[in-house]
Amino acid sequence: MSPKRGDRVAPPAAPSGWELRFASSDAAKGWEDLCQQAAANTLAAWTELRNRDTFAVQSPRHHRLKGPLASASHGGLDLPQWQIEITGPSLSASGRA
Repeated sequence: MSPKRGDRVAPPAAPSGWELRFASSDAAKGWEDLCQQAAANTLAAWTELRNRDTFAVQSPRHHRLKGPLASASHGGLDLPQWQIEITGPSLSASGRA
C-alpha cells in the first residue's frame, strides 16, 4: 500500500531498535483503525515493539499467542508471536481489571 495525499507520514527508521513491518494488507488496515480508535495506546504499543529487547516479557496486556498462532515462519526462522492488548478494560497496578 503506497502512501498517497492525505495519508499520515510514517516515522523514518532510527539507527537502533526494530524496524516494524506489516505482514499483510489486513494488518496495515487494522493498524490504521487502531490508530484512530486508541491513538495513545497504539503509540505506546508501537514504541514498546520498536524498542524492546529480543525477548518479550509477559504482562497482563502482553502475552504469547497459543495454538496454531503461537509461532510463524519469517525469513526461514520459526519465531514466537505475541499480542499486545491495546483496547479493553484498564488495568490497575495489581494487574486486575
